[in-house]
Amino acid sequence: MRFLFLLVLSSFSAFGQNSLHLHLQDTNKESLPFATILLKKTSDSSLVKGMNTDENGDLRVSKLPVGKFTLTIQSTGLKSIKLDLEEISADSKIELGIITLSPLSTELAEVKVTATKPFIERKLDKTIVNVENSAMAAGNTTMELLERSPGVIVDKDGNISLRGKSGAKVMIDGKISYLTGADLANYLKNLPADQISQLEIMANPSSSYDAAGTGGIINIKLKKNSNIGLNGSANATFAQGIYARESAGVNLNYRKNGWNWFGNGSVVNRTLLERNNLVRNFRAQNEVWENSFAYKNENQSTQLKGGVDWYFSKKTTLGILVSGNFNQYTLRDGLNKTTQNTTAGDALFRLNTINNVGNPSQNYAANFNVKHTYDSTGRELTIDLDYARFADNSTSNLKSQFLTGNFKPLRVDSLLINDAKSFVDQYSFKLDYVIPSFLKSKWGTGLKSSYVQTDNDLRFQGKNEGDAQFKFLTGQSNQFIYREQIHAAYLNTERAIGKFSYQFGLRGEWTVADGISEAYTSNVKDSTFHRDYAQLFPSAFIQYDYSPKHSFGFNYSRRIDRPNYGDLNPFVFFLDNYTFKVGNPMLTPQLTNSIELSHTFLGAFSTTFGYSHTTNVITEILKQDTEARISYQTTANMAERTNYSLGFSLPIPIKKWWTSNTDIYFNRAELEGKVENAALSPARNMFYINTNHIFTLPKDYRFEIGGNYFTGGLESAFIFGAGGALNLGIQKTMLNKRGVLRLNAQDVLFTSNPNVYIKYGDLDIVVRPRQDSRVVRLNFTYRFGNMAIKGARVRATGLDAEKSRVKTK
Repeated sequence: MRFLFLLVLSSFSAFGQNSLHLHLQDTNKESLPFATILLKKTSDSSLVKGMNTDENGDLRVSKLPVGKFTLTIQSTGLKSIKLDLEEISADSKIELGIITLSPLSTELAEVKVTATKPFIERKLDKTIVNVENSAMAAGNTTMELLERSPGVIVDKDGNISLRGKSGAKVMIDGKISYLTGADLANYLKNLPADQISQLEIMANPSSSYDAAGTGGIINIKLKKNSNIGLNGSANATFAQGIYARESAGVNLNYRKNGWNWFGNGSVVNRTLLERNNLVRNFRAQNEVWENSFAYKNENQSTQLKGGVDWYFSKKTTLGILVSGNFNQYTLRDGLNKTTQNTTAGDALFRLNTINNVGNPSQNYAANFNVKHTYDSTGRELTIDLDYARFADNSTSNLKSQFLTGNFKPLRVDSLLINDAKSFVDQYSFKLDYVIPSFLKSKWGTGLKSSYVQTDNDLRFQGKNEGDAQFKFLTGQSNQFIYREQIHAAYLNTERAIGKFSYQFGLRGEWTVADGISEAYTSNVKDSTFHRDYAQLFPSAFIQYDYSPKHSFGFNYSRRIDRPNYGDLNPFVFFLDNYTFKVGNPMLTPQLTNSIELSHTFLGAFSTTFGYSHTTNVITEILKQDTEARISYQTTANMAERTNYSLGFSLPIPIKKWWTSNTDIYFNRAELEGKVENAALSPARNMFYINTNHIFTLPKDYRFEIGGNYFTGGLESAFIFGAGGALNLGIQKTMLNKRGVLRLNAQDVLFTSNPNVYIKYGDLDIVVRPRQDSRVVRLNFTYRFGNMAIKGARVRATGLDAEKSRVKTK
């Protein structure tokens, strides 16, 4: 360990409080966005820092290392240049002005890439995972990519927690996803990681983001092919788990006369085997009920996205972005075996439930946006108009066979048909205005209004074997309509004063919501409600650069989690006659206050301590009717949840050809509440480690090995056991650097399925999931067309927290 620590110390230079600014353009005086800037030591030309110009071709950086350095400036298809900088001191202010790159006279094949972005980057308010060019990402899904990201844990149901805090929100290109629960999990499982450029992980987002998301935000940035013009890329993947899986995708870009057109699409065909074993102990009755599930799921998904940016002038850009997802989920002859046993192991009763599900779903989204830059000071106005629609039509047939303990028919079979339709329409207007002031500070302000309507119609029909026709079940069928509007405004300011830098913000949100239950019988409990409330959400980020080696940070935020639309829905969804799930329209929002302290050494190694306290916690729980042997899952507001976390980030450059990043977290979660007057107070400690190593080998080979391990912890009111995964990947660049062949293996040891324990009140349940997680993938990607044209801008759209709450099952 001492040798490793000394090695780390010798790899970094001292950092100071200084700045550098330049503007990059080509010979046509067009800005060059996303160009590569490399800061190297003058003495040995070793790379110290890699940077990129922004979408306007500007580079503004601070806290550079002190000493003598050179600057290498590169943009694909243009001649690179090298500049000798004046010696950088702790307070240097370097203004390089406008720098022009001229075209290459040689073929593209002669251009050599000399540096890549590190896999993990740390910033003041976020952690960035650079997915592009990673062999581990190729051929994987986005959900699998999240599972191996620092501080992220995905449970058996696809719920995402960040640094031990549940309820993390997922953003797509700067907007919160309009899916949650099973829908979000399916989307992420069907979204190829090849389409991802970066992951931004924010434990405590600022006030400029929607206040929703007490568990933090993970922003998934999709690729906007950094080289625009007539160019693109195509990829194909074959994977083998228990069943084969295939996917293919294409990205196209075209730029001419101030217009930039772009589009991408993918087709995914995934067949999975889902296996679960659930054991319910009824100790007072000396009985053990065991459920064994074995489901073959077939998923077909087509995703399309396209848009255009019109550079109306050097200061004004208008854009349109449209997307669509078309998914077909099919479950054929899924068998759920339920056995009632004595504690001695004798079978008393058996129930076989055969389930067939067809679930086509579609979602569409459209965005119109305007961005206007007033002057060179950074004063900027952005406007977004959004519309999204989600449509889901699920039909399931449940056939129940009732048998005695020795497999003799107990009564005639029954058949239950479930027809569930769900429609969600969302509208949003968003305005953001950035104002640099004369006091060298930057102010941001903005407004947002959104309107959402959901319409869910669930109808049940049932019959016994021998009956002539199905009977409409009025007692279980229901229609639920939910309407919600949220109006928000925020003010944000940031400034650097000497060794201090800060960002303060305040956001206000006013929510009006109505739920209307249209029951098909008067016997169903009325679920109609009206809510009207306003909340303030402050945030603060402070950083103090004590010395070139040490900097300290503090951040605070207050955030809200509103119930998911699906959790508000009072519908009942059956697994079998004794196990089902039901919504809760009486749910109210939960509020979280979070504090984080951090220390950064040499600008790279970080230590963080976090604390959060949540009131009125929205928690998934199980309830049980012991006499009837019925267990069902629902969501309720529990009393309080407290989280403590201690984290270490260790990006270690072991050798020039061997880089690594390791994240270590210690977490304690405590929950205090009641379930039907029974006290509930689970608490668990968790140790988590995630490490990734990249080896750059001769002849354009690259090898990656990584994995994670966690000792178990607390998710909602459920306790999960230890788990982890070992992942391997290798890639070969070929065909004049336009083709990349990748081979990777995920969860090699088949250890990523932890058991779940539910013990409170009269509940004593163990769940043993065995998902199809061990997979080998082969992926090939080929880039074609003109690679010498500059990139499209990356932008966010306006439908944020509303989209994160669609949940239909």
